[in-house]
Amino acid sequence: MSSQIIINADLTPLGPQQQAIVINRGRILTVIPMAELVLSDFADSELVDAGGSTVLPGIDDSHLHGYEFGRSLTAHDLREATSLLEFQDRLRSARPEVNGWVRGFGWNGTFFSGTGPNGSLSAADIDLVISDVPVILGDVSGHQALCNTLALRLAGVTSTTSDPSGGSFVRDEHGHPTGLVLEAAVGLINDAIPPLSQADQRFAILAAQESLLAQGITAYTDPGLGPGSRTLMDGTGDLGAVDAYRGLDAEGALTMRVNLMLLFGGLGGTKAEDVISGLEQFGQPIRSGAFGHLDISQVKVFADGIPRSRTAWISDPYDDHTCGHLQVAGDTDEERVEELKNIVHAATSRGWQVGAHSIGDRTITAFLDAISSSGTWPGLRHYVIHGDLVLPSDLTRMANMGIALNTNPSIRWMVGRSVNSYIGEERNLGKQPMQTAIKNGVRVMTSSDAPVMPPDWATIIAASMTRALRTDPDYTDDEKLNSRQAVEAMTINAAWQSHAENWRGTLSEGMAADLVILDQAVDWSDPWSLTEARVTTTMVDGKTVFGGQE
Repeated sequence: MSSQIIINADLTPLGPQQQAIVINRGRILTVIPMAELVLSDFADSELVDAGGSTVLPGIDDSHLHGYEFGRSLTAHDLREATSLLEFQDRLRSARPEVNGWVRGFGWNGTFFSGTGPNGSLSAADIDLVISDVPVILGDVSGHQALCNTLALRLAGVTSTTSDPSGGSFVRDEHGHPTGLVLEAAVGLINDAIPPLSQADQRFAILAAQESLLAQGITAYTDPGLGPGSRTLMDGTGDLGAVDAYRGLDAEGALTMRVNLMLLFGGLGGTKAEDVISGLEQFGQPIRSGAFGHLDISQVKVFADGIPRSRTAWISDPYDDHTCGHLQVAGDTDEERVEELKNIVHAATSRGWQVGAHSIGDRTITAFLDAISSSGTWPGLRHYVIHGDLVLPSDLTRMANMGIALNTNPSIRWMVGRSVNSYIGEERNLGKQPMQTAIKNGVRVMTSSDAPVMPPDWATIIAASMTRALRTDPDYTDDEKLNSRQAVEAMTINAAWQSHAENWRGTLSEGMAADLVILDQAVDWSDPWSLTEARVTTTMVDGKTVFGGQE
């Protein structure tokens, strides 16, 4: 049956309560008030009764490492460990993969101390539990990894190993690597791990798709596949993963709508020459057009790191009196700024949309300068990724240049005050000034950055609307969004980022019938009530891809 009608749909906060949504051949034909509905006019349509529950456009998580999220589903989960003893106890049940390595993710070094310098975790903390097989454990941020001694040995990392550009090995007082690996240095460990087959890569994508559809997510932007992925998370998201996406799309197995960002240079040390050669080999951006399922049209740049590693480039110093710096190639600030300009020009001049990981205020300024100097920015919809410490003056520039902000409220909620000691409480609590951005005319998207955080869009929206912190649920400030703004940041604004706002992202005539039905009517005056709702049905192209009625 090619037509459906969803009755008794509560479209708040994007529209009135008690509406009927008429769908024909995967598109929304019309939305009409229930009081005006004549069911006999749609006698040949499949009837879906939402029962007065909330119905929203399909959620678009516009910064979600879909491939790596799929990989995380089979990694050893260390996210809830709150002490070294618990961390080690969790490791006891870890088992090596077929390649002989133990892989884990999600540990949080702000929750507990290890035996390394300044209380950091070290290889010795793993060796007590697992010493006979190599181990690599990515942290919650995706910017650090912890290895055991055997992994360091297999990777050839010793006291004479130099730190790569944009990364470093934490060392003891004798200069020996401790096992804690930062930013681009993770790539040297990942290089020692046997590669995955494309069948494994396809499995990761399909596992992610199944999980995300069950959560009401119908679209995402996968930020960072290609040669630079060797430094990112488990290091396997290379061009083979891009080919896996393309194969699944060609077969009709890619149910979701996905936009891939290509990555050259990884977490640090990116060179313009690598971007140029990579894009020349890849070819032109790929856009599937209206109602398509796979675009490959963006380039990601890791312009800086994170405050916890003191690698985000900021104006006012960290607690150790440093300011970080750009993470692209170069030996001085001036050289790195120039390299960023060359990187951006390499991508924009070839028609690629650029999203730059830019947390520090100086990084954001440098990225805007790079876009401005490229001379090719109008219409490509470049955007700042994360943008935690953006300056008010740069928000004005972003609005004037048509540059958007893609930020992560659930990360701010989770991190809470734990980085106060690095950047001070005022700067930390003021991160992600979303309402100020909107008032300045900047388009705002919100996202999970999964698997850094779970792809839990309800928590993202609730955190956007309250500005609460996980450890301080009563905290709030003037940067909170209203319900409509918060939902639009994960629907129509996210579609705009993918140049798709004309055909998806809203429940209105002519749009793709991508939507999610919840099990209750959300009380939007109580944002956290959204987290208690459950997805009953997810539809893409008018087809039920999760749940549905019995």
